[in-house]
Amino acid sequence: AAQFNRRRTDKRKTGRKTHQPAGERGGQTMHRKRKWEQGRASRQVQFLTAEDRETGGKACWDQLEIVGNVKIFPPGLCCMTYLRYLYMSHNKISVIPSQISQLKNLVHLDLSFNMIKILPPEIGELTELKELYLQNNQIRALPMQIGRLFQLTTLNLNHNPLSPDISQLYNAETTQNMLSWFLDSEGFAMPPPPSRNWRYLRNPNDTSDGMAFTLMCYNVLCEGYATKKQYPYCPSWALQWEYRRRGIMDEIRVYQADILCLQEVETEQFSVFFKPELAKSGYDGIFSAKSRAKTMSASESKYVDGVAIFWKKERFNLIKEDVIEFSRMAVERYEKDCKDNHEMINRVMVKDNIALMAIFEVKDEVSAQSRQLVVSTAHIHWDPEYSDVKVIQSIMLLSALWKKIEDHMLQQRPGVESVDVTSMPLIICGDFNSLPESGVFEYLATGKINKSHPDFKELGYENILDKLTPHRSQHHPELLEHDLNLVRCYDQEVGMRYTNYTYDFRGVIDYIFFTGAHFSNIGCLDMIPETWFTEHNILGCPHPHISSDHFSLLVELELKPEQQQQRDLVRK
Repeated sequence: AAQFNRRRTDKRKTGRKTHQPAGERGGQTMHRKRKWEQGRASRQVQFLTAEDRETGGKACWDQLEIVGNVKIFPPGLCCMTYLRYLYMSHNKISVIPSQISQLKNLVHLDLSFNMIKILPPEIGELTELKELYLQNNQIRALPMQIGRLFQLTTLNLNHNPLSPDISQLYNAETTQNMLSWFLDSEGFAMPPPPSRNWRYLRNPNDTSDGMAFTLMCYNVLCEGYATKKQYPYCPSWALQWEYRRRGIMDEIRVYQADILCLQEVETEQFSVFFKPELAKSGYDGIFSAKSRAKTMSASESKYVDGVAIFWKKERFNLIKEDVIEFSRMAVERYEKDCKDNHEMINRVMVKDNIALMAIFEVKDEVSAQSRQLVVSTAHIHWDPEYSDVKVIQSIMLLSALWKKIEDHMLQQRPGVESVDVTSMPLIICGDFNSLPESGVFEYLATGKINKSHPDFKELGYENILDKLTPHRSQHHPELLEHDLNLVRCYDQEVGMRYTNYTYDFRGVIDYIFFTGAHFSNIGCLDMIPETWFTEHNILGCPHPHISSDHFSLLVELELKPEQQQQRDLVRK
């Protein structure tokens, strides 16, 4: 059998601190190096099993031990980026090169019993590291960047001439607290990102009779979700709401969007912070908390998050507002005509996500006539295991919007029996927690989804999907379709490769859609340049200079003149 034999030079306890009080250390055998004994095989790794060899499997290995009084860290070692375990104890290495940062897959690094005096700052880039053994070296100080090793559970610095401050910190705190101290201290010196670039999607000198306005969609990360457990790579002070809310408000004020659509706004913070602060800049706003808030006391419900819409009062006049509760819709549909599928109760009803709708009146700057448009923002369920719930919620979102717009148009036109809902300008945006290859995106962006789409998880929704929408112009029985003709801003991820940027996940899950017959996209704001993240080894957001784990989306749209809208509708 192909095996790789290694030795273990000392017995280590689990946890971080393996040292004893000063008076008890002198007699420990770990002070003495043991000579390499040929054939010692206390650590063994099997690369190929008999079954692997029979089936033609190839050997792969992720562990390496280097012994033999080595004085220089091998230059080519840093190219072995597949390594996960590296044992280099009991050598005479004095310098660790900065290139060690290339070994990003390391989870165990043993550099004990060497002659190391200084750790390079690049050690902080080994963010997968869980065990780091540095005992019996000549280390006096640690780089601030060591605080970035947020997954580290074992750090052994015994028998090093640590400076008094570091020694006191090491002996008094747990590994996590010690690393947090370094991370918090380094955070004050982290450089700010460069400005985000504006991307024109058409010639800015082109003239038009339409009305241009800007809209921002922004998941602000509510206080209850911004925990150290969820974002361990962020300095603790940068997670505090009192700090983050200033950054959020600064971003809103810098761009001065005409319409703001916010997600994860806490109930109390809407009243005591967002609404009064934005009122100073000429905004008014509406808000709705998630459905669970209705079942709670006032002291509990104030911490429930929801969605909000703000608008510049000088440009828009609110005509009507409404809330879309997906859990309530699930119950109503189940009771009415979906009892054949219990998943509407077991999976969809128990998720209390919501959407908010606002109907605005705006004065046409050319004709001086009043026109109306609808803005809706939603926060769809987050869990990837509930892809079916996400699609159902998106279907119910369009269903509810269609019905509410239809009812509003009929109220505006007494005596009229039917109206063309597609003639109403509509913007839908929010955190959909769904990637561009998801069923949610496919349904919204293309206007259709196969009833047997994998995201439905074969849970028997096929027979009830047609009943989830009051309007159907179905041309193919195997598809569920809608007629809103939605167009996505930031098409094909141009300028916005990510909207959610954390250590564990990076992707596009926030969107702005508009009805193509009524709006055109003049421009959009690009994300922070990716080079800044790579050059400064930014592990994820939130960050001292980025207040949420989401980036705000900012677009400039043009509400087309009515004559052009009618022509576009005819073409559609």
